[in-house]
Amino acid sequence: MLLPGTQVEARGLPWEVVHAEPAGEQHRFRLRCLQGDLQGMEIDLLHPFEPILPVVTELDPGRAGRLRQWRLYHDAFLLERALGPSALLAVQPGRLDIAPYQLVPVMRALRVSRPRLLLADGVGLGKTVEAGLIMAELIARRRAHRILVVSPAGPLLEQWHREMRERFGLRFDLVRSAGELQEIRRSLVLGANPFDHVSYCLTSVDFAKQEKVLQELERTVWDLVVIDEAHHCVRLGASGDWEDSRRRRLAEVLARQTDGLLLLTATPHDGFDAHFASVVELLDPSLVDGRGALRGERYRQHVVRRLKQHVKDPETGESLFAVRQVTPCAVPFGRGTHPAFAAFQQATGLDAAGVRPYLKRLVREQRAVTDGQRRGMRYRRAHARQRS
Repeated sequence: MLLPGTQVEARGLPWEVVHAEPAGEQHRFRLRCLQGDLQGMEIDLLHPFEPILPVVTELDPGRAGRLRQWRLYHDAFLLERALGPSALLAVQPGRLDIAPYQLVPVMRALRVSRPRLLLADGVGLGKTVEAGLIMAELIARRRAHRILVVSPAGPLLEQWHREMRERFGLRFDLVRSAGELQEIRRSLVLGANPFDHVSYCLTSVDFAKQEKVLQELERTVWDLVVIDEAHHCVRLGASGDWEDSRRRRLAEVLARQTDGLLLLTATPHDGFDAHFASVVELLDPSLVDGRGALRGERYRQHVVRRLKQHVKDPETGESLFAVRQVTPCAVPFGRGTHPAFAAFQQATGLDAAGVRPYLKRLVREQRAVTDGQRRGMRYRRAHARQRS
């Protein structure tokens, strides 16, 4: 059957097929005339009762053709080269020695239209490499042109920048301070969003959660966002402090502004089901009900979780990682070997078992003081803006 859009010849005139459907032993074609006095008019013909012949034009690469037809042939060529979810473009030997288990996340990401996964492999299994494989594969398939990686500040941020460049050839722009953001803004027109002009951006959680930076991020979109140490973005509710709520708001904004989302953490569950459900909710709100609880087992298709004891050699069945033997060793404290600790015990009147609760209480008190100072500073700034 001739498809709509096909040029045909009938009754000595050129036509274009508008609609085609079976009609018993015949096929009914609605044709639109392309030339002559009947140009633009439509008629219905039954074929093969009336002969309808497709117009065949030989393709001559040396002759210029219409741009519309060239684009049609080009799109058809790209569709013929489209790969399925079992073939990979970015996994090439040389820079990486990839273990088979590290290919599981990228294969999972290619099977869905929107790659939104929680990569929760244990420490040392290579979550950074798995995320890099997903990024490189989506770029090779022209599915990701703008990528944002959010990581804790410090050595981990530098590690992301170095590994993406050395292992995958991805050169991310570091945006970790107001000065670097202002440097990008200087090269743009007045009022432009600097994040709109950075294709591969790497920033820190502490910088991105600031109110002014978050407003810029809320006005741009991404093809893929990667959030490292995602367990810091759980919804703690009344038990959390102001910094926890800002990290959570950052994660919610980025989850809305991106098509693909990768959450990386080695500790996805802290013992509270509601906290784990709040992380899963970032991937797909429909996975969580109105009370903040998971809806059955649907979330499992979005989670990749393996520990070292789960990774086996496919041929021998033995573990690829050596089992770590932990032997507790008592360490005696004395004035001669640990004079600072002995002085601390004497000053506080605590024994060895009571030191840890004492330090935890001091940390909570110091955090409460710091939060109070920050709230006071925000109040003074708001009051000063109202007066001005």
